[in-house]
Order: sequence, then structure tokens, then C-alpha cells
Amino acid sequence: MNDDQLAEPGPYEEEPARPVKKSRDPAATLTAAMVAYIFVNLAFALPLAIFPTTYFRIIGLDRAVADQLGGLRWVGAVLLAWAVTAIVVLARPEGRGVFVTAGAFQLTFAALGFMYSWSIHEYQWDVWYQAMATGLLVAGAIYLSWARMSGRRVLKGGRSPAD
Repeated sequence: MNDDQLAEPGPYEEEPARPVKKSRDPAATLTAAMVAYIFVNLAFALPLAIFPTTYFRIIGLDRAVADQLGGLRWVGAVLLAWAVTAIVVLARPEGRGVFVTAGAFQLTFAALGFMYSWSIHEYQWDVWYQAMATGLLVAGAIYLSWARMSGRRVLKGGRSPAD
């Protein structure tokens, strides 16, 4: 016998069993996506709601423009409300699929808006902020949309396959 014949299993020998990879629990995926969604909303909401003028100065707008945009505190309040809604979904996801869908649309449209601003050079703030916000919103939109699709059964009140 040569070495090649020893390496291959014979007709009566079995190959070692490979470990079976368990699929991720849809409820865990949905929970992680909602936590990420809360983080994304709070990252934009808190600075806008608490100190909007300073926030606009930090991201690179000049003082005059930042002062004019300081009245956009209400945008931070709206985003804060979406973060609270996500906490409600985390507490009891059954029957709350419409909120997850709306959140996925919120992040998708925000990401599209930032990408459109890139394409027409519309932004006045620093490039680091445009890149960070665009990346965060695109990643959040993809992750929340995927979690919404995989967690449909959980959102409808059914049990996940792992239960």
C-alpha cells in the first residue's frame, strides 16, 4: 500500500462527522438589531436634543450656520421617540412588526439621503461626519431589514424554531 491509499477512506470506512452549525435564533437576531437601532437613533438624537448648536459646530459647520440650525432640536426629539419605541419592541415584540418595518425604512431613507448628499456635494460639514453617518445608517438599515425578515415569526407572536 502506498501513502495515497492510506489517506483516503475505504469503502467500509466512514468519514469523521462534521459539527453541525446551529442557525442563529431569530429572536436573538431581532433583539441585537433593535439594540443597534436604539444606538443609532441615540447617537443622532441626544446631541441634537441636548446641544444642537454645539453639535453642528463639532461636525464642522461654521458658527453662523450652526446658530441658524440650532432650532432643529425637535429632530433630536423625534429620533429619541424612535429609540423609546424600539425599547417597547424589545420588551414585547409580538404584534409590533410595523414598528420594526418603519424603523428599517427610517434608516434606509436616512442612508439614501446621506448617499444622495455625497453624490451632489450638498453637505457642508466635515467629510469624517458624512462618512461616519452614511456608514452607520447603511449598516443599520441592512442589519435591521435582515433581522426583520428573519424575525417575522417572532413579531407575529409565534415561537422561534430554537424554542
